[in-house]
Amino acid sequence: MGKQMNKKIKIKGSLISILVAILMILAIPQISAIQKETNIDAETNAITTLSPDLVYYPMSHDFGSVTEGHLYQTTFDIWNGGSSTLTWTLGIIHTWVSPNPTSGSSTGEHDTVTVRIDTTGLSAGPYSGFVSISANDGGGVRYFNIDFIVVDNDSPNTPSQLNGPSSGSVGETLSYSTSTTDPNGDHIAYGLDINNDDNIDFWSSSYYPSGATYTVYITFSTPGTFPLRILAKDTYGAQSSFSIPKVVTISGTSNDPPNTPSKPSGSSAGNTGVAYSFSTSTTDPDGDQVKYGWDWNGDGTVDEWSGLKASGSSEARSHSWTIPGTYYIQVIAEDEYGAQSSFSLAKTITISSNQPPNKPSISGPSTGVKGSSYTYTSTTTDDDGDQIYYWFDWGDGSNSGWKGPYSSGQTASESHIWSAEGSYSIKVKTKDSNDAESIWSDPLSVSMPKGKTFNLFENFWEFLELFPRLSKIFIGLF
Repeated sequence: MGKQMNKKIKIKGSLISILVAILMILAIPQISAIQKETNIDAETNAITTLSPDLVYYPMSHDFGSVTEGHLYQTTFDIWNGGSSTLTWTLGIIHTWVSPNPTSGSSTGEHDTVTVRIDTTGLSAGPYSGFVSISANDGGGVRYFNIDFIVVDNDSPNTPSQLNGPSSGSVGETLSYSTSTTDPNGDHIAYGLDINNDDNIDFWSSSYYPSGATYTVYITFSTPGTFPLRILAKDTYGAQSSFSIPKVVTISGTSNDPPNTPSKPSGSSAGNTGVAYSFSTSTTDPDGDQVKYGWDWNGDGTVDEWSGLKASGSSEARSHSWTIPGTYYIQVIAEDEYGAQSSFSLAKTITISSNQPPNKPSISGPSTGVKGSSYTYTSTTTDDDGDQIYYWFDWGDGSNSGWKGPYSSGQTASESHIWSAEGSYSIKVKTKDSNDAESIWSDPLSVSMPKGKTFNLFENFWEFLELFPRLSKIFIGLF
């Protein structure tokens, strides 16, 4: 009996072992799956669950006002903000919206989704919709929201025929103008078709107010006959019809550029802060007017343009430099049609540092009477040892003008007569031989009080007032 029980126990134990083994085999995939989503710290044996996390931005887009029959698009990004691999899928319920792509996966990289709306057939009014986003992060369905308003929009009216010359030459720049209005008051861009092939060769660089004049400049590079047409487009993309063609005939006669200007003439040395004058000239083979571009430092860039001048006329211009150094001055010529010459030979000028004279002093009488001459002196020095000129401001609206030259440190003197009583503030400034001016001296106050003068006629009558009877006799005589 005991042997039979032991045999049963052994058989039962074997069956249990077989069942446990089977269960473990079946559990291996689950354990493996769990292991793929977990992280075990080897030191602490702590288990951290790894899971993806859907992140997307922006979460919505408002297209604003749109018009019927057009396509509009925007984008948003989807990425995995967690661990492992995120898989996502997009869904739509609106016929007017279409995202691309509609699914993807991410281990952290950003996936860009383009969302396009098609307003074809939509009535005027507001619209709201969404693109649904589902992912394997357990966060449920999320949404990218879309809003827009379909507005009624009319195309701009057909622009007027281009107004401008009907003929020209290769290389010549011609000017044409047009305008139109938009029934909705929208701003307008203009597209030009030069070859009458229904293709826009170029658009205006900006939008213009409804009714404003638009001017376009065209330089033809080849001869021929060109039927110029123009259309208008509003800010919503609605386009007008083409204007009536403006037929322009361009001859093969090219425009010759001006001849190279002469090497500039002028000073070869100077000081900082002092303006020096230079001159040049050239002619144009076609007799066109010419303007001159001055490059003051020889870098091949025009720093200053003159106005248009007659072919062959001289051009003179002054310039000063603030930093010492050697400079190379060259000139380029451009005719009235934009054709340019080569740069002239360079004129070299060496600029040295120059300091203005120091602040001058002033001395002289501080009181006096009108009508008398008073002498005042002033002195200063120039750190460069340049000769000095003095300018006295007498405080009554008059001045001495520039007086000199004087050596550095030499005293200058000037005299002045004030014709009216009062108080005056005298001051002096100086300049060196390079025209660098000093600051003004401290002012010297001068007072011209009212003096006691003798008037024979007035004093005689004052005398008679002391003797009433004698006064009456004289009054009777007169």
